[in-house]
Amino acid sequence: MYAELIIGINMLFNYAILSFANKVGNVQAPRSRLIVAALLGSIPVTIFQSSIIVLILSFFGMTLCAFGKAFEPWRKSATMVIIGAVFAGGLLTVFQFRVQTFNSAVTILTYAIIAYLSLHYMKKKWLDVRITQQLSSLHSSSILRVWGSNVQVNVFVDSGNSCTEPLSGAPVHFVSLKAVEKSIPENLRKPLLNWTPKGAASLSDFPEEYQKNMRLIRLVTVQGKSWAIGFKYEQWTLEHGIVLRPGYIVLTENDRRYPDGAEAILHVSAIESMTGFGKNPLPQ
Repeated sequence: MYAELIIGINMLFNYAILSFANKVGNVQAPRSRLIVAALLGSIPVTIFQSSIIVLILSFFGMTLCAFGKAFEPWRKSATMVIIGAVFAGGLLTVFQFRVQTFNSAVTILTYAIIAYLSLHYMKKKWLDVRITQQLSSLHSSSILRVWGSNVQVNVFVDSGNSCTEPLSGAPVHFVSLKAVEKSIPENLRKPLLNWTPKGAASLSDFPEEYQKNMRLIRLVTVQGKSWAIGFKYEQWTLEHGIVLRPGYIVLTENDRRYPDGAEAILHVSAIESMTGFGKNPLPQ
């Protein structure tokens, strides 16, 4: 019974490291495969605890079972397994004098849980950094269809833009007024330019034919809270035919903070559309 318990604890530890390598290395091996590999890696080292050769063979067998025989994916994943093991081992070295019990099995289980939680946290932070780096480089040309016109707009995905329309939860994108000014209908232009975010927010000054596709958007910035007008666009198509989900645009007069010549800052949800690679062509 004791041996089975130690095998189970080693399996948990192995699974934590394999799961970490799987996510960070973006291998996407199925969970069932990781579990089998973790079990195969735990049995030999439990039976032959003092054998370095068995430890090395178990490492190769476990990683090959988890990530396949193709050299390049295996190499990357095996490297992440070593990094995860070193990180978890170093953390456990710090905790080994603080976590002491009268039962050695309980102690090992405690170590395994600490390793699992620490690797999960490290994996999350690693992925957050990778996503942020990907987002920071996402620029694209696009065709924005709004008010019956197609407007070409250079866009940038901002991981800090999580603004949504409060009723529908639809994403809100920010677009430079200069980029779409020529496409704004004449009967909409004057009330739009005269509208002020200060005071009581209302859409009553706008033509009724446009009000159904307009929403008041509450903005919260470092300068404080204010109102903005959101216009529902008909369609927004990026490069490679990628179509954004339905949403609203807020026009901004001050576009000096738009990065790298962008004319629009997209909602963070645009990354889902951009990685989904829609099939619709750019409208002409």
